[in-house]
Amino acid sequence: MHHIKEAFEHLKARNGPGQQPPHQDHQGGGFPGSQVQQPTQPQQPLPPQVPPGHHKHSPLSGTTQGAIDVFMASKQPNGEIGGIGYWQTANGYTCIALRDAWSGSNRNATLLRDRLSTVESHHKHFINEFNDDTLWWGNCLLDAYMTNPDPYYLENARKIWQHVKRSMLLPGQAKVRDMDMAGAVMWTTRQNEEQVNAITTGLFSELSARLALLQKPSRETAEMLDVAEKSFAWIERCRYRSNECIVLDTIKLRSQECVDWTFTYCTGQAIAAATAIFAAFSFGHQSTHSNKSPHEYLSLACAMARKAICRNGWVEQDGTLTEHGAYGKGNHEPWKNDDAVGFKSVLLRSLAKLLKVLRDTNQEPDLQRQLTEFIKKQFDSLQQRNTNGNHQYGPWWAGPMEMPTSHSQMAALDVMAAIHLAQQ
Repeated sequence: MHHIKEAFEHLKARNGPGQQPPHQDHQGGGFPGSQVQQPTQPQQPLPPQVPPGHHKHSPLSGTTQGAIDVFMASKQPNGEIGGIGYWQTANGYTCIALRDAWSGSNRNATLLRDRLSTVESHHKHFINEFNDDTLWWGNCLLDAYMTNPDPYYLENARKIWQHVKRSMLLPGQAKVRDMDMAGAVMWTTRQNEEQVNAITTGLFSELSARLALLQKPSRETAEMLDVAEKSFAWIERCRYRSNECIVLDTIKLRSQECVDWTFTYCTGQAIAAATAIFAAFSFGHQSTHSNKSPHEYLSLACAMARKAICRNGWVEQDGTLTEHGAYGKGNHEPWKNDDAVGFKSVLLRSLAKLLKVLRDTNQEPDLQRQLTEFIKKQFDSLQQRNTNGNHQYGPWWAGPMEMPTSHSQMAALDVMAAIHLAQQ
């Protein structure tokens, strides 16, 4: 496997230099700047559907909601979270939406709607020049829709899809080392952009499939499914190392360079995309001209998941997800915001999405058990080795607990969401 420590040193630096820790004085009450405001439109969140054995006032719910409250306390006037970047805020809000959905709660629905409206008032339709940033928000909107079916979420997700679709390469538009780049999504909308990568393309594939499933079949939903498959096909054709079941990072079109970094979130996002395509075809739509059966997508997602949960360099011998290249002093200082701290949480989220679909379709019982145990391991490690006891979490999931920051709290929220699914 390509060693990834060097890769983390070259990550894009899009976040501000300052890093603010989450509020230290959480007592379950009001935080400066975090008062719940009424959303701009009336809300009718779905009534909670509580899973068997779950109670909204259970110790687990208190633990996971406490972590959310700490994160949300760092709200900025623009709706984002202090100390982290635009895409990271989207991921934090995604975790909160998933935590509610997977716990059978709508506890945070109104507050989340308010925060998203504030963000969108500064970034129309949540769009900026980075297609991956924009797509993180698109998938966040669909997660929020699960517990609060507000048309606002679907409308903005459709705007994002229409915007990013223009950045997807067509057949014959670009070739690298005799590989057709058709289906790849450009990293940014800049005129001189030359990079396509697995994360942006995987996010677009997932958004396309999920958005199609949430709407009545039409010409547009058929196109969504078509581009979902085409973008995933590019990942499998150009960025997938099949003997390791791992997804590589970037291709530079002009220089013909293949950048084979092996970040956890690239494989994680491919798992999410394959799972979403399978779900779209299994639960709502018929494939008319696909070269793959729905089950082939699911089988590929399962293969990647099986390797991911025991891959050296990503997972400790005790089963804790760490991603060594982004772990600990000497690689990253705990106080320094870095995109890589949140990469592993995207993988965990995608594994949870796969687990849910496997349960819903009653498939792969052994993998269901392995994924459930893996998720529980991360939660237990955070509670035992990576918290100060005040619902605050550090960046190193295997410990030691050094300091809580907004970026470490954001990553921990994926564990807080997934544990509710695992405990069902």
